[in-house]
Amino acid sequence: MYNVEPYLEKCVDSILTQTLKGIEIILVDDGSPDRSGKIAEDYARKDSRVRVIHQKNAGLGPARNTGIANASGEYIGFVDSDDWVDSAMFKRLYDTAVRCDADIVVGGHRDMVNGAVRASKVHPLAGQIFKGHNQIMPVRNRLFGHLPEDTEVEAFPMRVWTAIYRNDFLQKNGLRFEAILSEDTIFNLSAYRCADVIAFTGDTDYCYRMDEHPSIMRSFSSEKLVQYERFVERVRLLAEKETYQHDECVIRARRTAIDYCRLYVGLIVGSGLSLRSKLKNIRSLAQSRMCIEACAGYPLETLPKQQRMLHEALSLGHVREVFILADARRILKEKGWWK
Repeated sequence: MYNVEPYLEKCVDSILTQTLKGIEIILVDDGSPDRSGKIAEDYARKDSRVRVIHQKNAGLGPARNTGIANASGEYIGFVDSDDWVDSAMFKRLYDTAVRCDADIVVGGHRDMVNGAVRASKVHPLAGQIFKGHNQIMPVRNRLFGHLPEDTEVEAFPMRVWTAIYRNDFLQKNGLRFEAILSEDTIFNLSAYRCADVIAFTGDTDYCYRMDEHPSIMRSFSSEKLVQYERFVERVRLLAEKETYQHDECVIRARRTAIDYCRLYVGLIVGSGLSLRSKLKNIRSLAQSRMCIEACAGYPLETLPKQQRMLHEALSLGHVREVFILADARRILKEKGWWK
């Protein structure tokens, strides 16, 4: 919990009303400067299932690690404190875990805007069970990013908050989150590698709040380029060390670098910066290691046309062209003309 006072009660109430009754709820106050910690303590006084842990601000990954270290349940799930879940979510995930004897069970989610469903996103592997190294590793590889021949628009789901993980599986393998942007991807790359059984359900019980305040991924700051570069470099290094389908993992990691370049451009264009500052930040991206080195070797001709045009302009340092392409896309999306 960090600065989530307006959203916290809806989140905790949705967990308290779970149809799966044998649960513990660990609320980690990550040094929040608002009343989140006090609200959490009020819940702990009213319900014995709730425990509160206060710590100095360390970020999302370390806060989740605190939860893992203090959890006594058979399985562990993660709920971001500005989101909420349907009342049957954890029972459905747990029932699947028991039936399949799974280390990990993964569902889907719904994008929510002002309380209404914008999109229901069923996991692309819904209804499937994967057992053993030979079945799980090809699925794990998809976490590195798209292949050139992939037709999917969205990235392969990597979120931990739609899933549950067997507690002793996490402890035995020492699985913890890193203090890095997109920590879910790095965590799941390790978790999927260690798992014996992973099951995917067709439920979309997790409600991801997209309104009112920007997420870590969507907000822009001058430090964001460094954070993006750290993540992309971490993925690249993991891919380079991969022994299972090494070349495939490397090309997937390069596609992720390209996608994060495009995402970063979108953050710049959608920010409140002046045009001059926007162009300056796009130029910094064009000169960055993430743009020059991490993307090197990816066949740009396989990208969708608009993505190819933007990345080619970025590679050539044509910052005004990059801005025009990205801003046009932003305007079309706002008008609902861009899917």
